[in-house]
Amino acid sequence: MIREVKKETPPPKKRPSRLVRFLAFLLTLALIAGAVLLVVNRDKLNFDALKRWFTYRSLSSDDVGGGEPFSYQGGGSLTLRACGGDLLAVSQTGARLYSPGGVAYVEDTFSMDDPVCQVSGKAAVVYDVGGSALRVYKDRAQVFDLDNSEATILSARLNDDGYLAVVTRSSGYKGAVSVYDGDYKLYMTLQLSSAYVLDAVVAPDDRSLLVVTAGQENRFFHSTLAQYVFADLDPAAPVAKNTWSLDDNLPLDLVWDGRGVRVVSQYAALAANSAWSQTGSFSWSDRYLKQFSLLADDCFVVLTSPYRSGSQTTLEVIGRTGEVSASLELNRPVSAVSAAGKYIGVLTSQELNIYTRDLKLYATVENDQDATNLVMLSDGSAYLATRDAAWLCLPG
Repeated sequence: MIREVKKETPPPKKRPSRLVRFLAFLLTLALIAGAVLLVVNRDKLNFDALKRWFTYRSLSSDDVGGGEPFSYQGGGSLTLRACGGDLLAVSQTGARLYSPGGVAYVEDTFSMDDPVCQVSGKAAVVYDVGGSALRVYKDRAQVFDLDNSEATILSARLNDDGYLAVVTRSSGYKGAVSVYDGDYKLYMTLQLSSAYVLDAVVAPDDRSLLVVTAGQENRFFHSTLAQYVFADLDPAAPVAKNTWSLDDNLPLDLVWDGRGVRVVSQYAALAANSAWSQTGSFSWSDRYLKQFSLLADDCFVVLTSPYRSGSQTTLEVIGRTGEVSASLELNRPVSAVSAAGKYIGVLTSQELNIYTRDLKLYATVENDQDATNLVMLSDGSAYLATRDAAWLCLPG
C-alpha cells in the first residue's frame, strides 16, 4: 500500500521589524556619508600620522630612538640625505647609513675631497667630484664600487630602477657618459665632442639618456639638455632625438620623472613636459637663491632673499607652469629647508615648522637641542641633526 506523503508548507519568513530596517538604513547612510567625507577631505585628514604610527611601531624598540639623539660620524663637507627612511651621512671621510634609531648599517670609510651624493628611493650613489671614488648603496648595503683609478668623475645619478649614469672626463672628447644597468653592469658608453658634458641621468623608463651640456653660442654661454634614445644610438656618431635649450641657465640640479623634467639654475626654475616642450619658467634674477629642493611632489621649493646676508627671506612653491602656488615671508634666519612628498620643513634656531605644499602649517616642533641640519621624509617625519648627533622627529 502506497502512502501519500504530504509536503509541509514552510512557514512564511518573518520580515525584519521596522526598527531593524530603520537601523540598517541609517547604517547605510552613515557608510555612504563617511565615504564621501573621506573623498572630499582626503587632503585634510591626517593619514600620514597613522602611517607613521604603523611604520615606526613595527620597528624593534632598540632601533627606534623615540626622539632621543644618536651619535653619528660626520666630517668635512657633510651632507645628510634620507635613503629609504634611513639617514645617509656623507663627508670627506666616507659614507654612513643609520636607521631611525641610530643603528649603523653602512660604515664605509674612504677619502674624498669634494663629496656629493644623490638618492633614488632606497638606493644612493656617493662620489668624489674631480676624483675617482664612487660607491652605490642599496637596501642598506654597498652594491657597487667603481674600480677605475684613472677616471675623473664629474657627476653621477641613479634613476628609480637603479640605472646609473656616470659623467667623466675623456681624452680627446669634451666628456663621456657611462651607463650601468640595474645590476651595475656596463650598458653603454657615450662620448661627446660638440660640447662639455656636465651631468646625465637615465630616463624613468630606462630607454634613453638625458645629457646636460654647456658651450658657447654666438660667444655667449649656453647650456642644453639632450635626449639620446638607446635603441637608435650609434656611439660612434651619437645624434640626440630631442633637445631643450636652457640658454644661459646653468643647471644646479634636475629631476626627470614621468611628467617631464624640472631644472633649477642660479636665477630660475624651468620645466618641460615629456615631449620636451617648455611648460613654464620662473625667475628670481633680482634676488639671491639661498636654498632649494626638487624633492617635493611635482614642484619647486625655493628660498630667496633680496640680500646676500640677513634674515629677510621668501619661501615659494612654484608649479611646472611657472606660477607661484604659495608664498611665505620669513623674518628670521633660516638654518635649513628640506622637502619630501607633500611636506616642506623650515628649520630655525628656535623651532622646526613643517608645512604642506600650500604652505599651511602642519606641525611645529621646538628646536631645544640646537639642530642645524634638517632632512624631511615623505611621511611628514624628519631627521634633525647637529654636527655629531641626529634624531628622528615624529610630529603629532
